Amino acid sequence: MNLLRKDHFNAPPVMFSAWTGAGNVGILSIDYLRRKLRSRLFAQIDMSRFISPDSMNVRGGVAVFPEAPKSVFYHHHNPDLVFFESNAHAGVKQDREILNTVTAFALDLQTPRIYTAAALPHSMSHKADSEVLFAANNISLISQLRSEGFDTMPDGTIGGLNGLMLGVAASKGIEAVCLLATIPAYAAALTYPKGALAVVNAFSRLVGLTVDTAELRRENSKAEPVFDTVEENMREFFSSSPDSEQIVQADRPQDIPEYVMDKIERLFEAAKKDRSRAPELKNELDKWGLYELYENRFLDLFSDE
Repeated sequence: MNLLRKDHFNAPPVMFSAWTGAGNVGILSIDYLRRKLRSRLFAQIDMSRFISPDSMNVRGGVAVFPEAPKSVFYHHHNPDLVFFESNAHAGVKQDREILNTVTAFALDLQTPRIYTAAALPHSMSHKADSEVLFAANNISLISQLRSEGFDTMPDGTIGGLNGLMLGVAASKGIEAVCLLATIPAYAAALTYPKGALAVVNAFSRLVGLTVDTAELRRENSKAEPVFDTVEENMREFFSSSPDSEQIVQADRPQDIPEYVMDKIERLFEAAKKDRSRAPELKNELDKWGLYELYENRFLDLFSDE
């Protein structure tokens, strides 16, 4: 660990850590936040300890070592925050050492909680909103985050360092939460700004930040025509394929995640008690192409009018 400048925090800082991953959701969201908050670089990890080059770059006939991956810490005040971002993936053993280094530094800073972020790819269109779900390393966090309006992710796995951070942090006695933005399955290998925007908004709400997201919203608007083209090509391919038993409709998911069905049930219960919640329920049903299935039940909410 190389401390580039000393800093004094008014309170133990919350940490947000992220690595590259599906849709680049984590790394894009943390990079956007630290830039918009004008956070200052104050520490870095010497990655030469963990990563040995397996090739050489040649420039003008001269062979040079490739630039080492960056793993850096930034700080922000009011509120006190630390951002750690890295593009390094060094292998299972080395990655665990990197996580240990990050969490050891978090202990030195008396960090009460570490947030990280990732994508949750599944069958959806880019036209649907990216929802932010969560996984936590402490059961006591579940009710707290649900009270903030977030749902738990469905049973499964979180790949990569953004997921492993939860386990390593738990072993050090540090609370940790992974914020997962839903993204189209096909976008996992692309950069998905809408997912990053959802994470930025969620993290900002959780820690009491006000962040200008105009730039990220513009990036998303620029990306939408690309995703329109991808989905149109998908529809054409599957509808014309003689081996396909069903047409894949990117804007009408065929497999509805369990967390969505749970959310719809909660919205029905809320709308029974307060009909002003009905438009929210209708929007959710429309988004997932479920209104026809639930139409009678939805109309029953107004049967005594």
